[in-house]
Amino acid sequence: MAEHRSVAPVVAGSIPVIHPISHLTSDISHLTSGIWHRPSDVCPYNQRVQPPLTPVAQDEPLYEAFYGLLEQPFALTTDPRFLFMADAHRRAYEELLTGLRRREGLLLLTGDTGMGKTTLCRAVIDALGPRTFSALILNPYMTDAEVLRVILRDFGLVSRDEIRKGAFAKADLPQLLDTLEGFLKSLVALNSYAVVIIDEAQSLSSKVLDQIRVLGGYEHEGRRLLQIVLVGQPELLTTIKSDALRSLDERVSRRAVLGPLPPSDVDAYIQHRLTVAGGKDTIEFRADSVNLIAELTRGVPRRINLLCDRTLEAGRVEGTTLITPAIVQRASPQGDTDAPAVKPAPVAPPPVNMDELLLNLDENLDSAPRDDYRPTVTFGLEPEITRPKARRWGVVIVLLLLGSLGAGTYAAWAYTNADVIVPVLPAAPARDLGMVSTPFAPPTALEEQHVMDELLRTNPAMRPDGGS
Repeated sequence: MAEHRSVAPVVAGSIPVIHPISHLTSDISHLTSGIWHRPSDVCPYNQRVQPPLTPVAQDEPLYEAFYGLLEQPFALTTDPRFLFMADAHRRAYEELLTGLRRREGLLLLTGDTGMGKTTLCRAVIDALGPRTFSALILNPYMTDAEVLRVILRDFGLVSRDEIRKGAFAKADLPQLLDTLEGFLKSLVALNSYAVVIIDEAQSLSSKVLDQIRVLGGYEHEGRRLLQIVLVGQPELLTTIKSDALRSLDERVSRRAVLGPLPPSDVDAYIQHRLTVAGGKDTIEFRADSVNLIAELTRGVPRRINLLCDRTLEAGRVEGTTLITPAIVQRASPQGDTDAPAVKPAPVAPPPVNMDELLLNLDENLDSAPRDDYRPTVTFGLEPEITRPKARRWGVVIVLLLLGSLGAGTYAAWAYTNADVIVPVLPAAPARDLGMVSTPFAPPTALEEQHVMDELLRTNPAMRPDGGS
């Protein structure tokens, strides 16, 4: 079917924007009860094929033809037509759709891997209508400038060929931001949405997350210009609660969470996907088979898809359209292979008693059989089996153990009873300093007499007569 694209001019007529989903408007009549039914005249090669009367399963390369399916019902894709609205998925869907319709800037969707987060976001974008410009970022390991280039490409401002030819290659971050802001302002007159979905957001760097916070704050005349949905695993909640990203956490207006399917919804999930693929009336899953699938997959949609896909393949091999627990078990021989294996706790070995060990060694040596040994010569055809003399080896082992024990005991005794010997240093050699040279001449007898007279005059107590 040829794809028709309509071109809508942006305000100021500078950039033509392509609406890639406008061709779906011609098929709206085929939407009934939220399930997409592909018309038979559109794809004539996808006519339903009934199962063969004689099941020669090995001659069929794919099970779709065997079961008469229009397409693969359990493919690991993010096709929103296969979205099953369980209670948790319905709440998250309504929460995100309401937030986007109210022009809220930043929304959050978290859930473990395989819960259908990306498929849910695609369904929300489709529900907003053909006047929605969306950008889906699947690679979180990019810089802030690379994220902006992907957004501009998905919005239609530049094609992949132009990017390969160097478009925006020399544009710095302010120029990219100005281009994006100008495009967003031009959408106000068109009453269009601009939504960016960032998957695996828990792996984004703090710098990119802060840049996303800035983009979510773009406004024009009191209207939010860009809406961002952060999608990631539960670790994302811990990431945005850090001190560096506290302002980003405070700007999140809505938070939705996806969880596994309850066992009661697994059957409805399988039937929904079979109905979309055109196999509701040709494939039957028994109730006990569904219970086994729910137990093995723990309600994770991606695991259900994998196990059901292998189960249908096993049913094709057996040439049956009735899926029994035995077929499910053969499709998954090891049960839940995605579940982490539980490692047994390490057990500490019991303490070894050396006395008991030596006694047991002597008893075993005495009771060892010796009559059944017959030496043989093989001339190189087989290795010759030799049997050491058990008693000799036992005696050697015992002597080694006793020698090691005695050496260790002596070393401990010598260490604890050794006297601390302080080495005696030799006396320093005598040194003859001789006369100390001085630049002054020694005093004469007259000078000495003058000094003594002055001392006696100033200190009468020093006189021989006592100062009288």
